Amino acid sequence: MPAYQSSGLDLHYVLRGADPAPNATTLIFQHGIGGDVRQPSRFLAPQRTSLFLERLNILHADFRGHGRSPLGPEEDLSLATLAADMVGLLDHLGIERAIVGGISMGAAVALRVAVEYPQRCSALILSRPAWTDGAMSAKARAAYQLVARLLSAGDWQSSATAALERSDILQEMEAVCPDAAKSLRGQLQSVVNDPRSRESAVIRLRRLPCCRGLEGGLETLAAVQCPTLILAAAGDPIHPLGFARLLADHLPNCRLVQIAPKSPLDDTQHRLEVDRLIGLFLEAVAFKPSLFLAGVAGAPQGSRTPKCG
Repeated sequence: MPAYQSSGLDLHYVLRGADPAPNATTLIFQHGIGGDVRQPSRFLAPQRTSLFLERLNILHADFRGHGRSPLGPEEDLSLATLAADMVGLLDHLGIERAIVGGISMGAAVALRVAVEYPQRCSALILSRPAWTDGAMSAKARAAYQLVARLLSAGDWQSSATAALERSDILQEMEAVCPDAAKSLRGQLQSVVNDPRSRESAVIRLRRLPCCRGLEGGLETLAAVQCPTLILAAAGDPIHPLGFARLLADHLPNCRLVQIAPKSPLDDTQHRLEVDRLIGLFLEAVAFKPSLFLAGVAGAPQGSRTPKCG
């Protein structure tokens, strides 16, 4: 199992492909809260991005307290620490600069890397961001706190699933965004499937949604000069489209693309759309930078041309 050390913890990571391709561009693409390396591994398929592994080294890591990575001290768990861990992976592999991105919490951590370690970030991909400069949305915080509370009950194995299904929070989420409701169920089901992960799950669900996305406020984004792609959908209370628009308004060289809502039954079209757009972005910023400055050809209606100059 490949691992690297950060703050004394052995953190798990994977490299897509057998070996790093020499002189290839490196992309770190990270999972959301409660996920692991399997979540981002479902994206960035070469047949969908049209970018093959000899041109692109793709890395995923289990954040501390997720997957095969240990939690470490509870008080250290924050978005800032997770960003430092990501930079630690670059150090471990001897990579000076990489394209950094992620889904939901992975996007928030990638953004912190761009703000706090700008020399390490050559481009930025934020898929369905769930943080701006403050905490997650009030609805997301309430939902995750509910799951943490249910998992903390003495009889959680017999009571938690039914209690979540009865809750107003889940029913309201089901009505407005079935995929968000599916994601919330998944936070609990992952612990049911692996009860050994309960302590880490409770701690991360209590702490991470309340973390600030950025310490210095949205004004700090003005210094992020690297090309940025933001992908977001309407109607998602965990990943509000308004959060994506707010970030796009403050990032100087950013393209925001509104994508179709994700289906809870079959996310094939979602993965196709995300991979196509990321592929266009990577082709532009990593291999043909002039394309990004001119506007990526083929971007759908609703995209915003980057502010340059």
